[in-house]
Amino acid sequence: MAQITPIGAIPVTALIAEAQRELDLRRQFYWARVRAGKMRQADADKRIALMSAIVKRLTATAAL
Repeated sequence: MAQITPIGAIPVTALIAEAQRELDLRRQFYWARVRAGKMRQADADKRIALMSAIVKRLTATAAL
């Protein structure tokens, strides 16, 4: 599989910011889907937890 960007071309701080933005969007979007009955709360919680874990992992990696 070919690389889209060279390793190190995108700073980890930019990755963290984008992942955090995605987490914030998911919280809003999934809340609306659960409220509309189009998504189960458990599914929304799981997907939000996954993205939260990505943000935490990137943040911990950046601190190394």
